Amino acid sequence: MTVAPRDVPRPPSLLRSMLPPVLFLLVCGIVGPIFWVMGLATGDEPGAGWLLPTGIAITVLDLVIGVLIGRGRYRSAQKLHRLRSNGRPARAQVLSFDPTNVRINDQPLLKLRLRIHGADLAPFEVESRTVVSDFRMPLLYAGDLPVLVDPESQEWEFDWDAADPITPVVPSAAVLPPAAAAKTPAERLAELDDLLAKDLVTRDEYDATRARILDGI
Repeated sequence: MTVAPRDVPRPPSLLRSMLPPVLFLLVCGIVGPIFWVMGLATGDEPGAGWLLPTGIAITVLDLVIGVLIGRGRYRSAQKLHRLRSNGRPARAQVLSFDPTNVRINDQPLLKLRLRIHGADLAPFEVESRTVVSDFRMPLLYAGDLPVLVDPESQEWEFDWDAADPITPVVPSAAVLPPAAAAKTPAERLAELDDLLAKDLVTRDEYDATRARILDGI
């Protein structure tokens, strides 16, 4: 079983992957081409002999870094296309997740430990550092999440489009696991303190949820 053709992205382009980072690095390192041009213009003038080799070295370094970044982008796009074209739908049980205190494009990078399983897939566990948007964070408490898996290489990715929609809820439901209702107020408060310590809830969510727990005692 594969995902619907409309969900399959376009095949990745090596040029589209390489060009943006290379151009960005050349713009940021514009001093390299400037030195290179100045070195050619000044020729053999005394004291200017360092301009040409320095400019060439900086330009080459920018190109190498840009190509390396572009290659990483291309490989990531290849993996995405391969999984969305031929990957098998499966489920991922979230065993644990912890913040890394790193944000990429203003979204948190989490350290995840997952157990991936499916009807025709031997279960296996993986650990990964994955960016999960703040909007999708409540899904980590909702149980199994849909993923796409290559059974041979065990490459995987979250299939967020197939995840259950996030229903607007009061803050207490958003920050506590589904089993929280069966816990004692002391256990729920301790769990809430742990979420705050891990920076997984805002202070406003913490205060609102703590007030609700105390009101229910």
